[in-house]
Amino acid sequence: MRYFICALGEISLGIPAEQVEHIIPADKTLADKTPADENETGNDAVKIFLPELFGQKAETPHGLILKTGHRNKKILLTPRIEIDLEIPDEKIKKLPESFTGIYSCFTGACFADSGKMIFIINAEKITENYND
Repeated sequence: MRYFICALGEISLGIPAEQVEHIIPADKTLADKTPADENETGNDAVKIFLPELFGQKAETPHGLILKTGHRNKKILLTPRIEIDLEIPDEKIKKLPESFTGIYSCFTGACFADSGKMIFIINAEKITENYND
């Protein structure tokens, strides 16, 4: 499966491409957390700031419009999208039960060829508190 790998400090997060409608380029979002092109996202778009979900502060110039099946679009804003990467399902390991609380938005983790760990995000879980 293909994943968009987002950098969040020293952490790499993988968002399944099948959960992404499309990416808003850096020049389409503004530092004041407002999409520059309302036609692209819709007036009622819900913006979810990835750094804030993990208690961090960072500029979020990149956006991934998520497929959620809800009336309002959900935009996951992130500091950087490093790459899109094909990760075979067998390389992704399920996280231990102790991660089910605060880290329940992760479906698993894997090691990239570079040796860096990538946590796989479940976009549906992240957006469940932002439903219409």
